[in-house]
Amino acid sequence: MRAAAEITVWGAVLFGLAVVSISAVSPVELAVAGAAASGGAVAARRMRRAAGAEVTGVRGAARAVPALPRAVLRGLAALVVAVVARPTGATVRSVRLKPEAHAGWAAALLAASPDTCVIDVPREDTAVVHALRPEAGPLEEVVSQAGGSR
Repeated sequence: MRAAAEITVWGAVLFGLAVVSISAVSPVELAVAGAAASGGAVAARRMRRAAGAEVTGVRGAARAVPALPRAVLRGLAALVVAVVARPTGATVRSVRLKPEAHAGWAAALLAASPDTCVIDVPREDTAVVHALRPEAGPLEEVVSQAGGSR
């Protein structure tokens, strides 16, 4: 059951990417995209299994993803201000992640905000970020422990 779910998710993502890349969508191109996505999904699962990688730490991601749109808009505003005037509060800080926040998805979400760049993930519970604002953004508040930035 888990294999079918994983292949379905990979297939949907790959199919979506293929369809977005097509300039004029026709039934033949959809069929080719579906076939290629199916093959790619099976190959992706086999590669993950061969590498011994496991999908872990996704429980906390469901709570963090809703903060993404607000963080992107806030980050975009900070980026526009930084282009017009030099940012005064830009900083590099270490963020202590909550125990339920997996370093992989937490770093990806933190980096999705235009005003934040993840520089390093030295440990599973820490991410080093460069931010245009001194205060924590919406995503950082969701994935970090209280008082976890330094």
